[in-house]
Amino acid sequence: MNNRTSRAFATLTGAALVLGGIAAPSLAADPAATESGWYAPVAQAQASGALKPQASAKTAGPTASGTPHMLLMKGVQLMHGKSKAPFGVEAAPQLQYYGGPLLGNVKIQLVYWNKDVAYQDRLPGFFSYITQSPYFDWLKEYNSPATTIGRGSYIGSFVDDVAIPQSSQIEDADIQTELSNLIAKNKVPQPDANTLYMVYFPPGLNIDQGGQGSCQVFCAYHNTFMNNGTQIQYGVIPDQGGNCAGGCGGDPDQFNNETSVSSHEMTESVTDPAVGLMTGNTPGAPMGWYDSNYGEIGDICNAVQAKVGAYTVQREWSNSRGLCVATAQDPGAPFTPAGP
Repeated sequence: MNNRTSRAFATLTGAALVLGGIAAPSLAADPAATESGWYAPVAQAQASGALKPQASAKTAGPTASGTPHMLLMKGVQLMHGKSKAPFGVEAAPQLQYYGGPLLGNVKIQLVYWNKDVAYQDRLPGFFSYITQSPYFDWLKEYNSPATTIGRGSYIGSFVDDVAIPQSSQIEDADIQTELSNLIAKNKVPQPDANTLYMVYFPPGLNIDQGGQGSCQVFCAYHNTFMNNGTQIQYGVIPDQGGNCAGGCGGDPDQFNNETSVSSHEMTESVTDPAVGLMTGNTPGAPMGWYDSNYGEIGDICNAVQAKVGAYTVQREWSNSRGLCVATAQDPGAPFTPAGP
């Protein structure tokens, strides 16, 4: 765990929203926001309690065509059900396919950061059931010419022995380094085109992703990196107690919120697995399914929960039905634009 290099996977601008009880400034308070016509929610990380200060940048100004750049907040699931859309945007979501890979039959490998991770006895049952459930069947509407999305599988778990550093903070780069080490040592199955490593963390550990703090700005995220020429997909699930409690799902049971957050990241990894390899602020390959206003399939329905069998999941956006749904039989929930 010697690699402490922070890797910024989000383009940030100086703007804010209400999060954790901190009020958003007026639009005129930020010239960059005024020029671009929208707020970047993730800039809340500049508020008190954030892991890293971020300099204000005017990278989100108008394009040559006069329309604002979108903000690629890659794979990040915001707290309190917040939307990634600019405030005031109320157009109906419509995910677009940008030509990247998809996970046709996802294979879930769990990685517990250490022995103190919660729910090690229950998460395998959730993934075993949900990957073989109707939660996956309707996703065929997001097939690509090269890939048909079907049901997946749970392939196993591994308990790592990584100590919490004295700072109680790790970087996204540390997670990539540890996964690379586990793969090299054959502690976890070797990756193929469908492998998704879902990494779970113990209480009291802060995770910094591009300057953003776990349970301060985000609930979880998914990401991508290249390892010896192989694309590695992984989800990052902080402990959903502590500061995450109440901000990452409305269920009074912490495990139910954990499975909800997990389903959000799993489904986004299936439909947009290479998002972490994107650069710049214009959506395109190698991205999969993405909406330039609202983000990925789970972002549109952030924290809108449902039951599939005995398990709590997050609904995901259906282009064909125009609703947030969990299964084809789910009556669904309407999209509700976020406000300031």
